[in-house]
Amino acid sequence: MLRKKSLFLVILVSLLLMITSLYAAVKIQFWHMYDSGPAKELMDSLIAEFNEMHKGEIEVEDLGISFWDYWDKLGVAIAAGQEPDVFQNDLGNVGGRADSGLLENLLPYLKEKGVNPDEVFFEEPLKMCKLGEGLYALPFETDVRLLFYNKKLFKEAGLDPNTPPKTWDELWEFADKITKVNEDGSYDVLGFNPIYGQSYFWMYVWGNGKSFIDENGNIVVNSPEIVKLLEEWQEMIDKLGVEKLDEFNATYGWGPSDAFLNNKLGMVIQVGNFISQIKTFAPDLEYGVAYIPYPKTYASWSNGFSLELSSRSKHKKEAIEFMLFLTSKEPQFKLAKTLSSLVCNVKAAYDPELMSNPEWRIQVNTLNFTKFRPFVLEAPKWYEELQKAVDEVKYGKKTPQKALDDAQKRILSEIEKYRLTHKK
Repeated sequence: MLRKKSLFLVILVSLLLMITSLYAAVKIQFWHMYDSGPAKELMDSLIAEFNEMHKGEIEVEDLGISFWDYWDKLGVAIAAGQEPDVFQNDLGNVGGRADSGLLENLLPYLKEKGVNPDEVFFEEPLKMCKLGEGLYALPFETDVRLLFYNKKLFKEAGLDPNTPPKTWDELWEFADKITKVNEDGSYDVLGFNPIYGQSYFWMYVWGNGKSFIDENGNIVVNSPEIVKLLEEWQEMIDKLGVEKLDEFNATYGWGPSDAFLNNKLGMVIQVGNFISQIKTFAPDLEYGVAYIPYPKTYASWSNGFSLELSSRSKHKKEAIEFMLFLTSKEPQFKLAKTLSSLVCNVKAAYDPELMSNPEWRIQVNTLNFTKFRPFVLEAPKWYEELQKAVDEVKYGKKTPQKALDDAQKRILSEIEKYRLTHKK
């Protein structure tokens, strides 16, 4: 009799465990960089909201890692085949991870749910999530570069503090009036420094209406037009003196020691959320924000973060449900309002409450003409070769033609290596 009762209890417990497993919530692992302060508090609340909405069905378990440690830890996890279901990543290089097979194509799932990503997200960030006919990430947040100008230094130079430069010639005209030189020839105050902050040669190329992609879709960094623009870039730096610029740059750093925040730089190109540094380290600074006034057309540079789904995930549909939640209007609005994140959801970004702030409005409007560095599958880091060439010219090691020709050869060599090792 005792044996029968024991056997009955074993069967009952087994049945209960089976029933529990059938109705237990699917657990999704999510890694991100919102690891402290208001960012962590917001992400915790968003995940709690999602878990409550899907109670008994889906449960998200997250891990917040600091920006500086995140990339190494994620890389190690991916190499070991133990990455989370969903993870935050670099928006500029989605294509490489998609090509490697790491990422799941999201389009079939989105079509099944009736979601048209072209109607949800800004065009340029969304474009970076595509490879061929597939969509391998959702754009989460992005950024833009803007011109910040110091109104105090404008007034001291006899300039209208409410009228930033509208042309590239005006920028240099204003800069000359602001610049102050010490007795030893070093700079006390610079009107504009082309190699400080977020000022890069590729943005100058875009601002002149030129591209690094030719009519056949090939990456070309040594076209006659780009060589000419690098010659102009060299002239700007030579006029100011590269040694003196380097000395100036070495004097000032990030945060409270930033040159612009210390009234030592009249104009600077920076990311839009540089506003948060101003509020933190120089709340009394008199400043304005404007589009970068390049020679031919407005231009800016963007990058940012994506949400990606591992192709090895065992719970893809549930994971995508969470990804769609984080990139939907309300969570994206909360990210923008709480953290000043330049979100990629169009409806959230254009929310009237946010757009009533002129500093937010100029960032959102810049998304209409900003560019990402073109993604080239065979040479995903081609721009590092371009920057190497720019540095060689800056320090007089090579002529613009020679430096760009050599960069082009290195890029083509990388492309050839890729094609040899990825033959289908």
